[in-house]
Amino acid sequence: MKETKNDLQDALGYAKKLLRFRARSKNELKERLFQRGFSDQIIQSTIESLERAGLIDDGKFAYLFAYDMLTVHGFGPYKIKAKLKQLGVSQEVIDNAVNKVMKEVDLFNLLKRIVQLHKVEDGKIREFLYRRGFSSEYLQVLDIEGGANE
Repeated sequence: MKETKNDLQDALGYAKKLLRFRARSKNELKERLFQRGFSDQIIQSTIESLERAGLIDDGKFAYLFAYDMLTVHGFGPYKIKAKLKQLGVSQEVIDNAVNKVMKEVDLFNLLKRIVQLHKVEDGKIREFLYRRGFSSEYLQVLDIEGGANE
């Protein structure tokens, strides 16, 4: 079957439709276009076109995703990294994005808010935060700031 200009326009239209709902990683878009039945050549052309237009950028995507997962949903860096890896973002991009977000956020107040929001009992705070993707490295801020005691 010969590919036509319309195939590329259809692929671009579908990709832009997906991007209207939320930012996506390059790999995520490739997967969705493949599932939709577009050829590898059309997918590659579509991705290149979207990158040139600035509509997809894994660095920006990873940063925004990490910031949202941390500040809105209250997940820690380990859960965020695992999810970004599932979405096909490279490890280097993931590490840069998560490190940048962790430096920008007031961790003490964030952890305090998460614990209060979920009404976690004092003796179970560390366990709860571990399950959400925070390591002891990040939980030290609770002890240092005198915020939550077990």
